[in-house]
Amino acid sequence: MLSDFQTRLEEVERLVREDREDVGKRAGVPFIVFTYDPADEIEVDEEIRSLIEKLEYHDQTVAAIDMRDLVFSVLEERGILDNVIDLERRDREQLLSGLKSSLLDDGEMGQLASAIATQAEDADTVIVYRMGILYPFASASTLMGQLETNTPDETPIVFCYPATVDDKSLRFLDESEGTYYRAKVIGHE
Repeated sequence: MLSDFQTRLEEVERLVREDREDVGKRAGVPFIVFTYDPADEIEVDEEIRSLIEKLEYHDQTVAAIDMRDLVFSVLEERGILDNVIDLERRDREQLLSGLKSSLLDDGEMGQLASAIATQAEDADTVIVYRMGILYPFASASTLMGQLETNTPDETPIVFCYPATVDDKSLRFLDESEGTYYRAKVIGHE
């Protein structure tokens, strides 16, 4: 018997393989937010990798973006990774403020969004996973807002996010982190 998130991942697969035109039809953006219980992170991670393999088997070019790796590579490229690690130990508030501007560029097209948009140009489907690293310095909603007009309309982007949906607001660790009303949400109970 399939678990809840396996059943919901099958829905994601159906959408990006068979019903691509339905992904952004009403909302105008080809975004899917797949939420899951943070306690299921390891198991969901394995299932997401399986989904990527299935899509590739069916001749889709998939840009699989591990957000944790992306965040660390951006910090390393900017030469601030060691400073971030040190600052995390000393002053968490200053760290959070600095990371917001470093990775999201205060609402403009930030480095994270730019990296995703670049990979979306050559992909049939984009799957962004391990997004929990964004919290609390960046929100999935802010990232999606930056990507709205900067990605191909025909390329679905699946955001796998450890959160719940409450009145169209994403809640990570029981804190609201913003509202993004345009994505198709495949949420868990």
